[in-house]
Amino acid sequence: MFMEKRKKERRKVSPVRKWIERLILLIAVCVFIYAGWNLYTIFKANDDEAKDTERLRDTAKIPTKEEDLDKFKVDFDALKKVNPDIVGWIVVLDTEISYPVVKGSDNEYYLNHLYDKTENYAGSIFMDYRNNEDLSDPNTFIYGHNVHHGTMFAELENYVKKDFFEKHPYVYYYTPDASYKLQVFSAYVDKGDSQSYNISFGDDASYQAYLDYVKGLSRHTNDVTVTAKEHIITLYTCSYEDGRNPGNTEAEYIDDRYFVHCKIVKALNGEMPYEKSN
Repeated sequence: MFMEKRKKERRKVSPVRKWIERLILLIAVCVFIYAGWNLYTIFKANDDEAKDTERLRDTAKIPTKEEDLDKFKVDFDALKKVNPDIVGWIVVLDTEISYPVVKGSDNEYYLNHLYDKTENYAGSIFMDYRNNEDLSDPNTFIYGHNVHHGTMFAELENYVKKDFFEKHPYVYYYTPDASYKLQVFSAYVDKGDSQSYNISFGDDASYQAYLDYVKGLSRHTNDVTVTAKEHIITLYTCSYEDGRNPGNTEAEYIDDRYFVHCKIVKALNGEMPYEKSN
């Protein structure tokens, strides 16, 4: 009897402990709800991005065959009604890269806004606000996020692989006034604030030195030559090759970038950009 009484006494739980257990349970439920909400918002943002992009591709009627891209013209009148900031359209054949290019008043806004100005962490493909829309600058920078689910400029990272570099030599870029075929001549990883990040040059000699420098950095080589007479487009996105990424809470600021340099080799319609700047 004595032992049974002692066991019953030990089974009694104090009111304080009960409240602690309830509080722990409440916290666990809140954490679960918060995590679920975060997953939902990420899924919804991804879904919104995909639907909006597909809707605009249908509006622009972007072809998927190279021979069609060579003679294609984008309906910029329709696109400008969606957003006057749309200045171009970029396509890399056989990839997810087929997007409008926007240009804002800074390089911040379109980091977290879609082409229609809807707020979304995936952002947009956008031109450096300091560049001219008609590609008349020697080097035009176009930015996009390296999104983990494979959209925006995520596939630029594949250009450091030899097979991809060789099988995807061309990029198509369309503007309201002209359409261009570009050829990739260099792809590599460098720091975001390195010598590779340069959009203005004092003279032809400094520009040629830059072209020789970035071509020398390429992971792979081809027979494309680039002279100071010609204009290039540089595609730019984050690199996670060193293992750091936004999902790693211990990651420091990510300062590595993929640089993919493309020479404008042909005007599909209109004149070459360097003819405009002369």
